[in-house]
Amino acid sequence: MNTWQSIPGETPIDDISGLIPKGITTRSQLNDLEAENIREAVVVYLAAKPTKRQAPFTLNWIYKLHKHMFGDVWTWAGTKRTMEVNIGVSVHQIDEQLQNMLDNLEYWRRTGTMNMLEQSARLHHQAVYIHPFLNGNGRWARLLANIWLMRNDSPITIWPDQAVGNKSIIRDEYLEAIRAADAGNFAPLIGLHHRYSTEI
Repeated sequence: MNTWQSIPGETPIDDISGLIPKGITTRSQLNDLEAENIREAVVVYLAAKPTKRQAPFTLNWIYKLHKHMFGDVWTWAGTKRTMEVNIGVSVHQIDEQLQNMLDNLEYWRRTGTMNMLEQSARLHHQAVYIHPFLNGNGRWARLLANIWLMRNDSPITIWPDQAVGNKSIIRDEYLEAIRAADAGNFAPLIGLHHRYSTEI
């Protein structure tokens, strides 16, 4: 069905049986629904500095964040995928890898061995790389990184719509930066975080 055709770099939606609203037939309609749901989560976590209680950065909470972002749209929001996909870690490694990601964050925060901008870029990449959900992993990872920045009194990253929406030069650059980080080169992704930081 052409109306559901994915753009390059996007996780295909092969099964829409988990879609909660009825009468959705196009990608554009789905994008609008998801964007509205995500806005609600953004207001909760980024309108003001979240407390450690609001955003504890625990395994349970990061799953809940995805549900908060997509729970009005998908029945499986906030639920770990149970199938193997062509990207992301194996299903049985998801929780372990997510916990390692959170442990790294706490280590960086406690020791001050890495500045906040790099912390957010590495958190963003690791969350995308693990790919714990059927869909929405990139948007979840970017919000997760911004909540970490906000909770630690640092400027957040405002991603342009072109970077995460339709195919564009900016989106292509973003995907290339993610792939470079996959190969161990974080400089391009850190550079993008710096370019779109609200501190600039």
